[in-house]
Amino acid sequence: MRRMTITMVALGLVLTACNATTTTTTTTTRPIESRGPTGERAFAAAALRPFDSCGDFLDYVKRHAIERVGPYGLDSYGAFSSGVSFATEESVSADGGGSRVSAAPVEGVDYSGTNVQVAGIDEPDIVKTDGERIFVVAQGRLFWIDASGAPEIVASIRLEGWGQQLFLSGDRLLVMTSGGGYAIEPAFSGAVSRIAPGHSQRVVLSEVDVSDPSSMETVRTLTLDGTILSSRMADGTIRVVVRSGPIGFDWAFPEGGGIRAEQRAVEANKKLIEDSTIENWVPWYVLKDHRAGTTSDGAILGCDQVGYPTEFAGLSMMTILSIDLDSGLEPGNSIGLLAEGQTVYASPENLYVATSPWMVWPAASFQGDDARDSLWTQIHMFDLTNPRTARYVASGEVEGRLLSQWSMDEYEGTLRVVVTDENPWWGSSDVPDTAVVTMQRRGGELVEVGSVDGLGKNERVYAVRFIQEKAYVVTFRQVDPLYVVDLSDPTDPQLKGELKINGYSAYLHPIGEDLLLGVGQDATSGGRMLGTQVSVFDVSDPNDPRRVAKLTFDDAHSGAEWDHRAFLWWAPEGIAVLPLQRWSWDARTGKDDHFSGAVVVTATPQRVKQIGEIRHPNVNDPGCEECSGWTAPINRSLVIGGTLFTFSEMGVLASDLDTLDDVAWIPFSGDR
Repeated sequence: MRRMTITMVALGLVLTACNATTTTTTTTTRPIESRGPTGERAFAAAALRPFDSCGDFLDYVKRHAIERVGPYGLDSYGAFSSGVSFATEESVSADGGGSRVSAAPVEGVDYSGTNVQVAGIDEPDIVKTDGERIFVVAQGRLFWIDASGAPEIVASIRLEGWGQQLFLSGDRLLVMTSGGGYAIEPAFSGAVSRIAPGHSQRVVLSEVDVSDPSSMETVRTLTLDGTILSSRMADGTIRVVVRSGPIGFDWAFPEGGGIRAEQRAVEANKKLIEDSTIENWVPWYVLKDHRAGTTSDGAILGCDQVGYPTEFAGLSMMTILSIDLDSGLEPGNSIGLLAEGQTVYASPENLYVATSPWMVWPAASFQGDDARDSLWTQIHMFDLTNPRTARYVASGEVEGRLLSQWSMDEYEGTLRVVVTDENPWWGSSDVPDTAVVTMQRRGGELVEVGSVDGLGKNERVYAVRFIQEKAYVVTFRQVDPLYVVDLSDPTDPQLKGELKINGYSAYLHPIGEDLLLGVGQDATSGGRMLGTQVSVFDVSDPNDPRRVAKLTFDDAHSGAEWDHRAFLWWAPEGIAVLPLQRWSWDARTGKDDHFSGAVVVTATPQRVKQIGEIRHPNVNDPGCEECSGWTAPINRSLVIGGTLFTFSEMGVLASDLDTLDDVAWIPFSGDR
């Protein structure tokens, strides 16, 4: 695969919070031009592109928008690309040091936390625990389960919206909701679907006090335009990456057919852009303090908090909010970049946001002279060493696209990236090719320093795992090659070994020295799927990776294949817990075989063995296991002490970790 890195001039911004001045029961609007004292302002390169004023900002966005507007508006900033996730984002204690003074349980020893990509970097999930309390989102409510004794629900509150995700820091929860408040208009012939006028996507961040179950309540709510790309938490600081597009435009449409009608619509839309104000381009926020009865609102960013790369990267705003829940949801600690964002990865020191151009401009733009002969991905690097804010330090570009957050990894100052040149929309005219690229920061640029390609020709990437100086890449079409890449010399990556087996692994997890556990699908030699497959790989010899054990669940699939947070590896017992669903039909007998629940397996170099399965009670008749009816799928599991907890939308089942016998069934109910 031909590879060329096109580096971009980078911009650095160090920002401090702007203190809102609010009065009880009143609304305070913050000015946009000035956000108050900005404190230290540092840049990462000699050539910079900050906006010195809102006038400069407006000149820039209007000029680029007028060049791209059409008879149906800025189509690429409608439903086609507004926050739709095409990528799908270990031992940090979640207690964060709040007011609890008893000896805290230790994650990984006394209880399991969220299965995350990078040790020490927490990821959002629908279940969080500190080893004594469990917080879970289900049925539109937030439930508090006391797990310090006999497990029971001690409190719950209703949540607004859908798709909530949680972070737990001491005695504060951050509940994040992305989406809602918008409608999608269907595409006309030859046009791209778009957000209907008068509607917009929004992010809702709610700070919940969980110091006392009798008074659990939402104390502050921050609502802003956009959608959440992803988020991470380290050492009590939460970074939320929000993508927002131009808002508030009531675009004109052609009245009737023909070129003339389209020309009139284009001119009307250009006039809308010319008359636009800063509020059409910068996300707006509303902050409510429910206890104090105060409200403030304004632009989430001042114009001097926004930068842009020298190569045009879109009209969307990518905002990184830095939140310390001990200080509340004050929105001043933010940085904005006029660029698209799609996939997020974070190391302890840096955060990377990647995007591909097919998320920036509509498909029609690839048919003209500006079309590139291959896909490419921009990567933006942010320094996280200041807990109060992120600092944008560098950008770069690689040829190809990323599978997910697992396609990026930082190790000893080098960013390693797995890319493939297969187009996600219409395939590739050539044979798809996968490569591992290494990048390092050079001032304000991320530059390619090494690469190895030729992995999985004519195959898709299904799984990636970086472990120190090695990369493990799974591709699949009819068979599953597991590739081992040596990255000990970032300037000269080497493909070491390749293992070809039927089926594929969609998720890889280290389970011991030189051992990987893979969760995916078994398949015939022709590529027909057979069911969920759990494999153990011995990678002690990089030149000769071997599968040493496997177990197949016929006609089944597992949520762990596409969501790593659904997977639990409990190292003290050497067991894995996977959600599993199975359905098959025997035409001869006229009977079906179905299962919805979780399986518990042991995994060693000698054998993968199922030691039990867990089902939640039948929804129609909780006391009848054989009755027909729907059983809620299990979507998460965790261990606290000697108890295995499994979660579904209907409730929580506590099981004895040694015997897997039921201990307690706790149905979710809104009456607590």
